[in-house]
Amino acid sequence: MTQEVYVDGIGNISVQGPVVTLTLVRNQQGSEANQNAKSDVLHLTMTGQNLLNFTNILNNTLKRIAEKTRDGNKDSIEKVENTKSKLKKDKTVN
Repeated sequence: MTQEVYVDGIGNISVQGPVVTLTLVRNQQGSEANQNAKSDVLHLTMTGQNLLNFTNILNNTLKRIAEKTRDGNKDSIEKVENTKSKLKKDKTVN
């Protein structure tokens, strides 16, 4: 079974020759004194080429999400406009 790891961001990027290590961190929950405290959760190590492939996949995924969100917002706006036009035509109120 695959282990799920939740992260809040990238804490550090280390490059040693052709190898790149991303340190993924998680923000500590709790009092305001520890609000900026972060703990390392995962060290993700790969070659520079694999990092480029990884980045391209993430960028394409974000573009698709943005397109779906934009299309969903257009549909919502059209539904609201259609409802408004129907209400304007039918001046009776229930």
